[in-house]
Amino acid sequence: MALRIFKKIGWRYALGELVLIFLGITMAIWFNNWNEARKEVSVEIKSLEELRDALQQDLQDIELNIHGFDGRVKGYKRLLKHMEQQLPLSDSLLRAIPYIRGFTFLVSNDGPYETLKSRGLETVTNDSLRLQIATYYDLDYDKLLTNESEHRRHYANYMKPKLMEHFLLKDYQMQPIDYNALIQDFDFRQILYWASATDEYLLHFYQHLNREGNRLLANIKTEIERLE
Repeated sequence: MALRIFKKIGWRYALGELVLIFLGITMAIWFNNWNEARKEVSVEIKSLEELRDALQQDLQDIELNIHGFDGRVKGYKRLLKHMEQQLPLSDSLLRAIPYIRGFTFLVSNDGPYETLKSRGLETVTNDSLRLQIATYYDLDYDKLLTNESEHRRHYANYMKPKLMEHFLLKDYQMQPIDYNALIQDFDFRQILYWASATDEYLLHFYQHLNREGNRLLANIKTEIERLE
């Protein structure tokens, strides 16, 4: 009788031990998974914070470039108007001419995005945000850089030689050397047409980048707040 009771108690004890072991293993696995999930979230937040800071810097440069392109487009158009209509040299033209010197290009801090790609874009778990990030950096930025590269070549090969030919460059000012020869220069006019059209296109593209960049920045900030 005592043996039966002992056996009965032994089975219950053994079963209890098994249950405790199972619960212990389950809790350990759950805690490990939870800990790994927290680590992944921490990496995601860090990646998004790095993108946020880099994008904020880029947007500041983009706004400066919008101002630069806007001034150049206005300068090109004013000079072209004087050339087309054979207008006399005016103070308004002299004020506009310095804007056509030089070119503007984006100085982008794309390091955080390259780091994100090395970690894996899947680090960003929000599908729509991940697509928005990839589109902005891999499509929009690449398109801009390609057009800016062509713009720089045109400036160096065509615009700069003509500016050196027709203007006295001194103390950040540009004074026409021979205004009549300038407005009669057909080649220079053609170069200005091309430059004006290109800069106006890039101006609109920068405005597009500014709008999309601010939308992306707002979505990144929202996602960081959600994850935290």
